[in-house]
Amino acid sequence: MKIKTKLHTDAVKEALLSLSDIELYNTIDSWLDRIIEQSGETELLDEMKFALGYELESGESFQSYRNWDELIYAEPDCEDVYLIAPSPLKLRRHIDRMDSNSVYHNLIYVAGKALGKEIGWPPNAFCDGYKFMENLVTKIRNNQPSKEQNNCAESFRVMTPNLYNEQFFQVSEHWRTYSGGKVTEFVVLTSN
Repeated sequence: MKIKTKLHTDAVKEALLSLSDIELYNTIDSWLDRIIEQSGETELLDEMKFALGYELESGESFQSYRNWDELIYAEPDCEDVYLIAPSPLKLRRHIDRMDSNSVYHNLIYVAGKALGKEIGWPPNAFCDGYKFMENLVTKIRNNQPSKEQNNCAESFRVMTPNLYNEQFFQVSEHWRTYSGGKVTEFVVLTSN
């Protein structure tokens, strides 16, 4: 990976990780929703989700699997399968552990598929995508709420909506404190 590409990639990762857990989750989830709306490429979308820490869960044994091959090997007759999103905290940890190559080939690829030419040409065989990544960082940072602002109730998806079951956790209390340049998040979750 070229140094300039790595610097731009790391800037995107840093901008995403500067979001709160819920904001990060909702940003990634909105990108995935846009991809579904625009293309409907379900197999490719599954691969993108697996790269972001989503797991398959058997509705029969309640075991989790990292991909379809593992599930089919362990439970070949299983018909009740759900694609489960990681919690916002697990998504943050997953992204935090990603190296620059993984961020470039997974997160920036997802953002490019979702946002298309809206903020510039994403990286591809004909374009380095630097302007796209710069605009992506700006877009992420401009959408951040004020650090002193307390957020009202928000929700995040636990299961993909095109499956039979859907469950939401509701953030019943969400506030922030800002002290010494550090934001501390406090969240109480309840389920519906």
